[in-house]
Amino acid sequence: MGEPIGIIGAGITGLAIAHVLSSNHKVTIIARDLPGDLGLNWASPWAGAVFHPQHAASKPQQKMQIDAFNFYWSRAHRDPSSGVKLYPMTEYRDDFADDSKLWYKNLMPDYRVLASSELPTGVKFGVKYTTLAMNPLLLLPWLKKDLDGKGVKFLRAEIGSFDEARRLIGATVIVNASGVGARKLAQDEAVRPIRGQTMFVKSNFEELVMREGSEYTYVIPRMGSGGVIMGGIKSDRLDAEVDVELKNGILKRVNRITNGAFKDLDVSSVTDIVGFRPGRKGGLRVEREGDIVHAYGVEGAGYIYSFGVAEKVRELIDIDTIKAKL
Repeated sequence: MGEPIGIIGAGITGLAIAHVLSSNHKVTIIARDLPGDLGLNWASPWAGAVFHPQHAASKPQQKMQIDAFNFYWSRAHRDPSSGVKLYPMTEYRDDFADDSKLWYKNLMPDYRVLASSELPTGVKFGVKYTTLAMNPLLLLPWLKKDLDGKGVKFLRAEIGSFDEARRLIGATVIVNASGVGARKLAQDEAVRPIRGQTMFVKSNFEELVMREGSEYTYVIPRMGSGGVIMGGIKSDRLDAEVDVELKNGILKRVNRITNGAFKDLDVSSVTDIVGFRPGRKGGLRVEREGDIVHAYGVEGAGYIYSFGVAEKVRELIDIDTIKAKL
């Protein structure tokens, strides 16, 4: 068994890193919020959690997304209790004319370009493929139970410094998967929370539909819940107050991309969700700095990158450990 590792943060990124490292290391996760908690101060329970590949990605970032896809694909086929399920996806864009920029066209099963007759008004381009959506309220506890069985320890605490984490955990190497907390812990002024507001709607709608470009709109079925998540919006606001006008705007946009599937919905009957994504100007940071390995800054793409980030963290830890022994 390798050296003990401490992980700060029990969101999807921290849990994924623990999953990957636990086969060769003694791992302890230390976090203010743990799977099962529903506070608004962490993003993972409230995410839409669909595997929607990020087209603007470097080659290493594409590799991370592929690693994450392979993990979820395996879980969906092997253990439905994990909260991961396959769904048909329709992706609309008004900023592309073709799929030349979509690196994932050879990754996603059943991929096909839509004919112009299949596109809603105002949409220039669209594709269909099979992808995965995760119910965080099932997946996060499932991962914790799995990690408990692997001997991973969980410690509930709010950490003010990496040195404090080392003292509490007794590990030299610390993985910083603290999300928005990295602004203070890593003294990274580029980190900031990104406000999201969505709606949970009771429905038997079983398709993923998304539009990007001039707007950001989606419908995501939530496995085992009897409903869907509708969104979306990104905002610099830091309050948790529900914007009623925004709810009507989301519904209007959703109906445009679903051919009016929710035209009779009364927005006063929905469950409102406000959460804060861990954003970072400059994007994802996965790098080693001495005995600290940073893994944060994915904003709303935590589930898309999670297990790929974990594989990169393992590489950074194991390669440097081998070098230190030479």
